[in-house]
Amino acid sequence: MKSEPHVALRCILVLTVLIAGGCSLLSPGPQPKTRFYMLSSLAASGKAVQPLASLPHVAIGIGPVRLPEYLDRRNIIVRNSRNEFELTEDSQWAEPMGDTVSRVLADNLSALLGTYRIAQFPWRSSMPVDYQLTVQVAQFDGMPGEMVVLRAHWQVFTGDGKKLLDSGYSVFAEKAEDKSIEALVSAESRAAESFSREVAGAIARLAK
Repeated sequence: MKSEPHVALRCILVLTVLIAGGCSLLSPGPQPKTRFYMLSSLAASGKAVQPLASLPHVAIGIGPVRLPEYLDRRNIIVRNSRNEFELTEDSQWAEPMGDTVSRVLADNLSALLGTYRIAQFPWRSSMPVDYQLTVQVAQFDGMPGEMVVLRAHWQVFTGDGKKLLDSGYSVFAEKAEDKSIEALVSAESRAAESFSREVAGAIARLAK
């Protein structure tokens, strides 16, 4: 008859093996790698840009640029239906979305208006601007493989922000070439480009 200590030791070993096997079955597999995205500007596209005007001495202040709360986050939002949205866990903006929209808008206006005198809100009082552009984004999202929609209200003020010179409500739609997040972001970049062209045209008319 086997001694009780040997029986107890064998039971402990069997129990340890069972626990280890169970943990290996329950443990999650490799976690998906987080991918980071940014909107691309006209300059980053590598294509030649035909300016709408040459205004090297005109200074433009960009901002505030405001986004709805559902977009103001690092994780990229995709639309599943008219009223349903999904927060992607492994696809994020490389910077806050409000910052990337403001940066791309500034870069595009610089290329389209032929001026490097672009300041982003808040700018220093020691740097006077000729025009201030404010933007209130109402929608900027889309369904993978479907349409991306950008809707935004914009206003152009005098540099001191006291007088409204022009305003508008813009709607642009771009088709995502496939169902990837990269294609979705590329479509959003094209929508931002179209919006930039409309605003640049308004500022060019004011500067004549």
